[in-house]
Amino acid sequence: MERSNRPMVRGAVTPRDRRDTCGGQPGRIGPTRRARLVFGVVTTVAALAASMVGCSSDRSATESTTTVRAADSDGYRAEIRRTTDGVPHITASDLGSVVFGQGWASGEDYSCTLADQILKVTSTRAKWLGPGEGDENVDSDFAWKALRLEEIATKEWTEVDSRVRDLMDAFTAGWNAHLARVGADGVKGWCAGAAWLQPITPFQLFTYAKSIALAASGAQLARFVGKVQPPSTGDGAGAPSSTSAKPAALHSGGAADSPASGIGGGEPSGSGLASNAWALGSERSSGGGGMLMANPHFPWEGPLRFWEVQLTVPGQLNIYGAMLTGLPAVGIGFNEHIAWSHTVSAGNRFTAYRLTLAPGDPTSYVKDAKPVAMRHRDVTIEVAGAAPVTRTLWWSEYGPILDFPGVGWSRTSTLTFRDANSTNDELFDQFLAMDRATSMAEFKKAHRRYQGIPLFNTIAASSDGQAWYADTSATPNLSPAAEAAFKDRLKSDPLTKTAYDNGAVLLDGSTSRDDWVDEKGARDPGLVPYSRMPQITRRDYVFNANDSYWLANGKKLLTGDYSILHGAQDTERSARTRENLAVLSDVGKSSPAGADGRFTLDELGSAALRNGGFLSRELRSEVVERCRKVTTVDLAPRPAAVGQIALPGGSVDLTKACQVLDEWNGRYDVDSRGAALFREFLGQFDRDAVWADPFDPDHPLTTPKGLVAAPTDGSPDPVLQALATAAQTLAAAGFELSVPLGEVQIDGRGSKLAVPGGTNTEGATNIVTWNPGLNKAAQGEGAPVPPERLSTATGLTSSGWLVDYGTSFLMVVDFTRGGPKARSILTYGETEDRDDPRFTSQTRRFAEKRWKDVAFTPAQIAAQAVGKAYTVGAPRR
Repeated sequence: MERSNRPMVRGAVTPRDRRDTCGGQPGRIGPTRRARLVFGVVTTVAALAASMVGCSSDRSATESTTTVRAADSDGYRAEIRRTTDGVPHITASDLGSVVFGQGWASGEDYSCTLADQILKVTSTRAKWLGPGEGDENVDSDFAWKALRLEEIATKEWTEVDSRVRDLMDAFTAGWNAHLARVGADGVKGWCAGAAWLQPITPFQLFTYAKSIALAASGAQLARFVGKVQPPSTGDGAGAPSSTSAKPAALHSGGAADSPASGIGGGEPSGSGLASNAWALGSERSSGGGGMLMANPHFPWEGPLRFWEVQLTVPGQLNIYGAMLTGLPAVGIGFNEHIAWSHTVSAGNRFTAYRLTLAPGDPTSYVKDAKPVAMRHRDVTIEVAGAAPVTRTLWWSEYGPILDFPGVGWSRTSTLTFRDANSTNDELFDQFLAMDRATSMAEFKKAHRRYQGIPLFNTIAASSDGQAWYADTSATPNLSPAAEAAFKDRLKSDPLTKTAYDNGAVLLDGSTSRDDWVDEKGARDPGLVPYSRMPQITRRDYVFNANDSYWLANGKKLLTGDYSILHGAQDTERSARTRENLAVLSDVGKSSPAGADGRFTLDELGSAALRNGGFLSRELRSEVVERCRKVTTVDLAPRPAAVGQIALPGGSVDLTKACQVLDEWNGRYDVDSRGAALFREFLGQFDRDAVWADPFDPDHPLTTPKGLVAAPTDGSPDPVLQALATAAQTLAAAGFELSVPLGEVQIDGRGSKLAVPGGTNTEGATNIVTWNPGLNKAAQGEGAPVPPERLSTATGLTSSGWLVDYGTSFLMVVDFTRGGPKARSILTYGETEDRDDPRFTSQTRRFAEKRWKDVAFTPAQIAAQAVGKAYTVGAPRR
């Protein structure tokens, strides 16, 4: 029987009827071409849109599709049904088909984001977009060439499990099929009609996935590797090649909620990646099963946005949760047996090395008293509207050479680094195994077998009431001698200490002592094996807020002989960690868990959006007591400066400010009056300067503590000076001291909707903040240009505090006797299309603390259905 290549459509739908969700222009079904990259060789194959695509739109179909036929042996077929806020529930009879449906639905919501990232990882930004401002596209292309991402991916593509290749095949087939159906002009997003919006290959998607694994390592260092060149000859032996005179901060991207200087936080460079997560065991849940609270703090713009989805293959897979846009499977979520979330680990995903260069030869370094020549290669980048650009890229045996500001590449030394995730090809084996786990034992086995978690702690709860914390992220394995030498250098070498204070480990590249150690049981050579990774299982609770593993439970510290690269023990915890702990450990009638100390789903959701702050909890009453005793203080005038509004100074009456703080409940809700004033107050202090008693490792839960004492020598009281400065700053910016937070803390993506939450400095659990680097990157997507900052310390502008980063995919899960029940909020919505109501619908939910019930069962999905189901399909390649 001859197979038809006509589009597969369920329901009475003609081409001219297909539009909106499945479609673009009426009747627009045109041919396209797909470039396929296999093992570095580009071949072109025809892709007939009509034979690839079939869709019954949920807005224009005349008939609802309620079932999915068995997939043909050589065809994909999936049903997509949308529910509240546009969440897609995708059902198919095999894994390939359900991931095909995920690719299609992802293309409906986020075509531009993935296509744009493919340009990045294939080093073709300049080819399609031109050199960019200050050659930023050219520099990006060379940087990713220097990281050797495609080169390493090409080798791994021949070796990865066939299931992973099938996953990439299926997702790209779905994404490409949607693109073929609507055409570039019909895409709903900021890139509609762009010439670079083209089909992608499975290999390109695999390469992009590898770049995500580098978010706390190579992606942070990319801007320092694309332009590095040997020093020129001349006087001043030791003059660095970098033009910057001030060293930047090395940072591994571990625990940061605010923009980090130097190498820090995420992609785009400078954006912090962080999170909170709680897992409750049988002793703390009202029903005796496990419970989970997920709260990743991620960007509200760009490629690191989450996308909410359910994937169902009857009898094989039923997983609900979220994944970063443009990637298959689910990364944070739950099934009938397990719920989990991730937080960015405080450990190290790379180690930097200082190389001692061979005398008279700055392109060779000395190792174990022998010269080693660096490797180099000339690379040419195509540039739209300009001549191609060629640069020489340089590598040591560890990895790319770094042109780090203030250090650079001199004639005597330079920096390089080795990345623990450059060879991570187990990421999707890991995700699939977690998605399918039927017990906590199976979930742990997935971590032990694959060790594919790139940079995250894992916090999980099971239906039988276990709570598990582990840092199984890729971690370099150093010998005891190397760790001891590193600790010695921390005491004597300023650069090593500066690096470590900012989250990075700087080793000595002149000795093999500091090489990574191969150990049996590790995912790849040179990494810490699963058996030596910190983990703890409890029946009460575990949690993490981006500090190291040491404090995952308030009753039992997680101690042991763990690598220093996993993080530190006996060190101060952040105010955010302490607020998380306070919420979880609080018991009693007025506690978040109620009189019985056992959370219900309602109580867990309320605790997640409690919007408290640790410093207001600990210090507000002391500040009020202090300011009640003094009516006025004298404040010196302050001239205007970059990032600093002018203040008149003079005699400042604190009566109103004191009253506002006294009447404030210490929360960061949108209607809170006093939160804005307290934020500016805290902004006047350097870190820890507000505390009276410093951190004591013997009392990690209760120190530092107390408000800094008033001077006894007659000098100005720093607390009252800070409060007066805060009051004048708000007034100068045009805001009342009692302004509701929601009037001055708003969605910075352009909607100006009220946003609840606080900052890491304030010790809030619900984090929201602003990232200038993220905003600059998002301006190409239509993000507005923000006004200038009036307060560098807090980010205050004439519009208030703008938000484009923080709490993202909020989810609470309760394993009841009847199965899992869950609620969620995706704060920035399920689409990149700024004209779509879904772009802001959940931002309103967030402000109103109005959770949506997760539709998990068929009955729940049917009850929440928005529009009609539609079936999509295509032949397999």
